[in-house]
Amino acid sequence: MKEASSNANQALLIALQQGIPLARRPWAEMAGTLGMTEVEVLHAAQNLFTQGVARRFGGVFDSRHLGYASTLCAVDVPAHDIERIAELLQPHPGVTHCYEREGIPSLWFTLTAQANKLEDELQRVENTLKPYLLLNLPAIRRFKVEVVLDAAEGDVEPVSDKDAPGTTDVATPPIFSACEKSLVRKLQGNLSVVDEPFAVVAQDLKLDIEELLELLTSWKKSGILRRIGFILRHRKAGFVANGMCVWPVAEADVVRAGKILAAAPEVTHCYERHASPSVPFNLYAMIHAREKETAGNIFRRLGEQAALSNGRMLVSTREFKKTSPVFFLENEQSQ
Repeated sequence: MKEASSNANQALLIALQQGIPLARRPWAEMAGTLGMTEVEVLHAAQNLFTQGVARRFGGVFDSRHLGYASTLCAVDVPAHDIERIAELLQPHPGVTHCYEREGIPSLWFTLTAQANKLEDELQRVENTLKPYLLLNLPAIRRFKVEVVLDAAEGDVEPVSDKDAPGTTDVATPPIFSACEKSLVRKLQGNLSVVDEPFAVVAQDLKLDIEELLELLTSWKKSGILRRIGFILRHRKAGFVANGMCVWPVAEADVVRAGKILAAAPEVTHCYERHASPSVPFNLYAMIHAREKETAGNIFRRLGEQAALSNGRMLVSTREFKKTSPVFFLENEQSQ
């Protein structure tokens, strides 16, 4: 009986991360597929926050479809100055992840901004970091981007990106109304974990619940909205080894190797990025594991499977910031 209960909890945890149904009573729909009651599912979802495992319950958007762009940045900072530099980066709303990693460069972060303003934001950040040099490592091709942790078994449930592999651009992002922007701002926060979470959203924004669900469904079909679900705190969920695996790959071989890495369940993100003289790698794959030794074994196995060599695994040693991107808040940010 205990094993059956554990399997049910494992399946529920994965389902909550993959995204709840876009329905009036989403927990009831999930319960029907998991062999649980609506109350059991709701209580389990609420307990993720009570236990500190969940970081956020809300919408996960494809930034490209909202007219935004992001890039990976790195800067080599001496150990004695790294906390000061990280503190300078943390208030920036576009900096969503900031880690100290083993090796050189030592400090890594992601930066998101409106696509037509990303270069300006990079310049602002570069000025902030002086005298240290900013490395901009934008993605050329995206093979996979999804984090769904299985905290029961210690592996990752793969959720393949619908458009992978492909470029990182969206030809013409749609134009959003003031009401739709308000909805994005609402969903990118923390939603209420109650019987009818979408009813609360509809009430707050003075929308009809059925029209709201119809809009969310259309956004999901078009790729604007990836899911509405739970984002976990990796370390609280037991995944303390966060490794960025990088390899130098010949251009003609990138797609083949990228597809192999993306198919591995342990890989949550996989990109082709621009290389630089100081970071001579162009294929990146993120992995999460419970122990550093396990992460090392995964790194070596991935290299063997994809026939890659001369790679490195850059393990996170400190987490300075980890938040979700925010959209349509430019007016507030400039105040």
